[in-house]
Amino acid sequence: MKTRAKWLAMMMVMVLGVSTLMAGCGGKSSTEPAPAEAETEAPAAPEAEEPEAEAPEAEAPAGDFVPAADLEVPAGKTLRTLPVDQTSEKPIRIASICVQNNPWGAAVMVGQNYAKEVLADRNCTVDVISVEAFEAMLWTSTIENCIASKYDAICIFGVSDELNPVVDAATDAGILVYCFNGDLPDTQRTAWFGMDDYAAGVTAGETIKEAVPDGGKYAIITGDFAVTGHEKRRTGCRSITDEIEGLELVGEYQNDDDANKAYSLTTDIITANPDLNALYVTAGGPSGAAQALEDAGKADQVTLVCHDVLDAVADYIANGTIAVAIDQDPFNQGYEPVVCAFNKLVANQDCEEINAYDAVIATPDTVKELFPELFE
Repeated sequence: MKTRAKWLAMMMVMVLGVSTLMAGCGGKSSTEPAPAEAETEAPAAPEAEEPEAEAPEAEAPAGDFVPAADLEVPAGKTLRTLPVDQTSEKPIRIASICVQNNPWGAAVMVGQNYAKEVLADRNCTVDVISVEAFEAMLWTSTIENCIASKYDAICIFGVSDELNPVVDAATDAGILVYCFNGDLPDTQRTAWFGMDDYAAGVTAGETIKEAVPDGGKYAIITGDFAVTGHEKRRTGCRSITDEIEGLELVGEYQNDDDANKAYSLTTDIITANPDLNALYVTAGGPSGAAQALEDAGKADQVTLVCHDVLDAVADYIANGTIAVAIDQDPFNQGYEPVVCAFNKLVANQDCEEINAYDAVIATPDTVKELFPELFE
């Protein structure tokens, strides 16, 4: 009996031990998950809060730019178009291309660089690209490089219709193309900016007609016979001068927009024709022609008509060596296409397809009033 009682006691102890062990395991199971959940939830809270904290920082740059109304405009310039007051949600890139072989190209670059400055704080990069000459192959190659670089927009001097295929290649690639000075209307370009070159040539012809109503001799120096804008001016002039009885065209010459070539050509022309009455320089280099007339003592005998009122010719206009200068606002030709491209890309804001600039006619009597910044 004692043995049985002892055995029963041992069994009771074992049962109680197992129960205690199970109770201990059960307690661990019921208490440990709580900390585990707390560890999982603790990092989750900041992760959920981080995007909310970052959102205002992402939006802040949207207003971090100089409003259009507060832009500091260069002396003597008027902005034909203002940039929209917003930044681009994504970085955009615009290429603006122009020839840099004469003072007019330099004046265009001033406008291009101003547009670059204005748009820099609107998440827009403007690359100002120079081409050495008017040769269509150089321009085609440059535009092809811009297409390969995937610019959002390209602004170009519409040199000639030889650029039509590459312009359409750009637009087919989804790139906006804006032309200035010369237009390429047979392409898918977005818009054009500039002066009516044919009408400007007519103005030159009318000036010569008024100077030599009874006939005489005149010559034309053009920048490049292959450049559409130069040809429109030349033919516009001749639409008037060819109808003047007794007015003789002694020659038409190309100076590649170079002032030194214009000087040499003018010297040769007046040497061969000492009785020359008028000279029309359709493009770059009129300062060379003016200097040649002064050096030959012919400034008061030859009516010189040219384009673009720039530093290089301002004094020649003021002293009467240049009788008429027809200005085409090269600053805005550089600036406005870039800003219009930005406005379209960022705000889907369209501009006029044809943006014709009125010619500003400067004479010795009006040049200082019209362009005071050149005489300060």
